[in-house]
Amino acid sequence: MARATPQTFGSFLVYEQIGKGGMASVHLAEQVAVDGTRRRVALKRMLPRAAMNKELIASFEHEGNLLRYLDHPNIAATYDIGKIQATYFIAMEYVPGPTVKDLVEQCAATGNKVPNQITLNIAAQIAEALDHAHNMRDENGRPLGIIHRDVSPQNIIVSTAGVAKLIDFGLAKTKVSSSDTGENMIKGKFNYVAPEYLGGTLDARADLWALGVVMYELLTSRRLFDAPDPFETMTRVKKLPIPRPSRANPKVSRALDDIVMRALEREPGRRWQNAAAMRDALRAEIAKPGNAFDNKQVNNWVEWVFSQAPGGKEASAVANMFAPVDEIAPIHPSSSRLDPPPVAHVQLQTGRSSAWILGLVAVAVLAAVAWLVLF
Repeated sequence: MARATPQTFGSFLVYEQIGKGGMASVHLAEQVAVDGTRRRVALKRMLPRAAMNKELIASFEHEGNLLRYLDHPNIAATYDIGKIQATYFIAMEYVPGPTVKDLVEQCAATGNKVPNQITLNIAAQIAEALDHAHNMRDENGRPLGIIHRDVSPQNIIVSTAGVAKLIDFGLAKTKVSSSDTGENMIKGKFNYVAPEYLGGTLDARADLWALGVVMYELLTSRRLFDAPDPFETMTRVKKLPIPRPSRANPKVSRALDDIVMRALEREPGRRWQNAAAMRDALRAEIAKPGNAFDNKQVNNWVEWVFSQAPGGKEASAVANMFAPVDEIAPIHPSSSRLDPPPVAHVQLQTGRSSAWILGLVAVAVLAAVAWLVLF
């Protein structure tokens, strides 16, 4: 790893900072084993000012202890937890790749929408992660009752392998938690907090509401409840009429609309009742023709959209990637490049065609066919 001179922290070589919150900072690091082998990690360390607060220390330790139970391919793994020279730390799996927040912002900047297939793939994986967390038990078989409480675009990474990973269980609540301070305080990002939680009621269905908001934003490239201040945001969460995603993106199918809108039911009893049910609905939609995208295809598309310049008109070509197979050129798995659509599928604007234009198109079609035959 060719980088600037690292800081030594116990068995870790610490490089650049990749994140920071009110309680801790996160750095890219390498953990060096006794035999000299190295493992790249995301090193989360408690900030000195936070370490002066007993409640924050308890919260940090609670997160570390909780993460030990979670072992799922769609949750960033935890490798080590401890304290070095009065600094508490958690060494986690480093997941290279953009967050869903980055992805939505890039699509908005380049005039794109995240295709249905990508949204379905990401959402199904996160629903899997939530099902694992919600049903986790301790070593004695007792349900832990984990609720993430911070499912948001910032906390979902799409790795370079096309795998969606849920990160940051720093606000997670459990039934047996003794460190969850400030019970009368709402924790999480207000745009994604379920309306019943704003009223003081919380269970695992709040995470499914948040996933519904994330899906809405993936499908529309729009923030659903964004407002200038927290009070107005909370008011919108409780009262704003929620339009179907297809109103902003006509390519969203009715079935996908229904999945999102059920997740966004303000009455928890009308919402998906557990993550497994939401996951199964997503899988059923994925099983429909044209909706199944494997992780490599997800990664190819993500690489492609990040190769586009903001404001570039060429970004609209992404639609060709998700047209029926007989209407697009091949997509090479080894590359994120899009081949141009065949000439045969250029569409003339209604009312502006003429005989000589049709003749030119016919010649072009014949030439394309001849080229394919000869080469």
